[in-house]
Amino acid sequence: MTRTGTRKSWTGVATGVAVLISLMFLRGYDPPLLQYLRNAGFDQLQRIWPREKQDLPVRIVDIDEASLAKLGQWPWSRQKLGQLVTELSTMGAAVIAFDIVFPEPDRLSPSRIAGDPDLVSRLSPTARQEIAASFPDNDEIFAEAIKGRPVVLAFSNAPGNERKVPPRTAGFAQTGLDASKAPPLIQSVAANLEKLESVAAGFGGINLDLAREQGIARRVPMLWTDGTGFYPSLALEALRVVQGASTFVVNASENSENAIDSIRVGDFEIPVAEDSGFTLRYRPNSPDTYVSAYRVISGTEREALAPLINGSIVFIGTSAAGLLDVRTTSLGETVPGVLVHAQVVEQVLSGDYLIRPQWVGGAELLAFFILGLLLIAAIMFWSPLTGAAAGIAALAILTFASAYAFRSLGVLIDSTFPILGIILTFLATVAFRLLVTDSDRRMLRNAFGHFVSPDVLHEIESHPDSLKLGGEVKNITVLFVDIRGFTTLSEKLPPENLVPLINTLLDRWSNSIIAQGGTIDKFIGDSIMAFWNAPLSKDNHQYYAALAALGIRHQTAELNADEAIGKILKERGQWPLRCGVGMCTGPACVGNMGSQTRFDYSAVGETVNIAARTETASKRANFDVVIAGELATATQKLAVLPAGRVAMAGRSSQMQIWAVAGDENLAQSPDFAELRSLHDGLLKDLAAKRDDRIVDAIGKCVVLSERIAPRLKEFYAAIEGRRSDFA
Repeated sequence: MTRTGTRKSWTGVATGVAVLISLMFLRGYDPPLLQYLRNAGFDQLQRIWPREKQDLPVRIVDIDEASLAKLGQWPWSRQKLGQLVTELSTMGAAVIAFDIVFPEPDRLSPSRIAGDPDLVSRLSPTARQEIAASFPDNDEIFAEAIKGRPVVLAFSNAPGNERKVPPRTAGFAQTGLDASKAPPLIQSVAANLEKLESVAAGFGGINLDLAREQGIARRVPMLWTDGTGFYPSLALEALRVVQGASTFVVNASENSENAIDSIRVGDFEIPVAEDSGFTLRYRPNSPDTYVSAYRVISGTEREALAPLINGSIVFIGTSAAGLLDVRTTSLGETVPGVLVHAQVVEQVLSGDYLIRPQWVGGAELLAFFILGLLLIAAIMFWSPLTGAAAGIAALAILTFASAYAFRSLGVLIDSTFPILGIILTFLATVAFRLLVTDSDRRMLRNAFGHFVSPDVLHEIESHPDSLKLGGEVKNITVLFVDIRGFTTLSEKLPPENLVPLINTLLDRWSNSIIAQGGTIDKFIGDSIMAFWNAPLSKDNHQYYAALAALGIRHQTAELNADEAIGKILKERGQWPLRCGVGMCTGPACVGNMGSQTRFDYSAVGETVNIAARTETASKRANFDVVIAGELATATQKLAVLPAGRVAMAGRSSQMQIWAVAGDENLAQSPDFAELRSLHDGLLKDLAAKRDDRIVDAIGKCVVLSERIAPRLKEFYAAIEGRRSDFA
């Protein structure tokens, strides 16, 4: 492959990677379409491999069409429901859980009928009392049937009700970080009559997560919250009551708040999603799960029904179409809502869970990214046909991984998004290879590849119309840095030592500049010119230039500390190496400068000239890092000291310069605050020409400099000979 072809291929790779990253961001946003596809994929896995039916002690007493035909329309009197509870208890039901809420008094209760004013208006008060006393209350009959028996009543999260929280009989303990706001929030509830609640063994929520799951009952919230405490679902409470447990243990994440890992109830550890959602793995609906309610209430089939009921967790609900409690499962079946709760209990009893751990989403994205990279490389470095084969292989790997994880591990791994992403990446990369010519890119690489920094090259590639001489005026910060005493150093060191030393030093300085977002303009012997805020804009560019200068100082010190380099320099009397940095901020012309065939991206103007002269002025200040002109607000946060006013060639007036002693940490230290105070006093003495105080003030600053920045000693020592700079 030619060099040009290679460049074109890498451009195609970059384009493909951009598509991959864009798709990954899309997955992070997770729009409804992706959620729908993901859930549809999981549903398909369940339809291919549904949960196998086992002989488990879970039954549904069904208020079905046959029961309504035998016993009359719903709602039935609570007396009948009391009979139902009594019969089930007699047959040995381990738990009786109602998937029904009883929020209002029984309208069919005789005592309520006796209170009807239209019926008793012509009776005497004594007759009314006698009738009221003799007519039974069906709710009390129902409560008496519940009392002392393992009956779990339901509550429903129903916005708009006056009651805000349901009752709760169980205790909750929690491990990990606070997760009290993780489950769905109870806004208000439809609960049961107080006389029923006072005798029930437990209470559980019956709402399903339908809106989030596109109307399919894929998940059940195992817990609810009022913002401070937890409330169990109907299935979870039934499991607690059947084991005689008094407490649930909520195992929350150790790393993240409001994230639940699992729930322990008695002997069962139940894995759930962060919000306590339990993912159902359905088995096909089976008639032998149900017992018609009228058969139980009649009391005539106890012998036949007892083997089904004895020791079972019994849910009471309805499959009658007119009562509108029907749900669609992941298998595509329409089933009564009560079956959903029953299948949750079946899964727990069998230990057959479906989980989607927190790491799965990241693993899916990583797999997608790796397979996508391999696909892009196959297309760009081989051929679209090879890429197609690689794409088919990637799709097969993703499908197999998802199927294996589901069948063998009970882990839900989404293959729909990676498959869709691989297809889109394939199409985008092939389109790039087929449609994009490489002539412009070849020209750009040939013209600029060896002469400008990667940042500038990227800017030019993004804006090809910038390929003309000239430029723009921008406010930039320019930095010059060189080695102090380089002439002597070059005379003392042999070339085989000098050249590697200079290259090492320039490399380290360059890294400091680039790390702070600077653009290296050019290398000039032992010096570097760099600038900030061009070609790419950068806020607080003077501040970052100053940080780069401090980095240059640090890199120079590290090089001095190197034993091998130090030995060479000390043998020739050139240790330690010292740098000088000068900076200035102001307007300059930046752009492509040179001839039509050979040019560089550079900066020219008075600001550049002043920065170069500031580097020279740093020698007069006897300090290594100096800024000329006004300080930006951000730069003032650094440890900066006024260093006087100096003459600049080409300017009629002197310019203020500043010595940069250190970063924000030094600026905020008590020692520097004391030094700044002494320095301000020294400036006043210099301005007032108080000769008797200047020497003493300089001495105090020198002593304090020992603790702060030893380089400042030389700076203060030079002030005596620079009094005119402070006049």
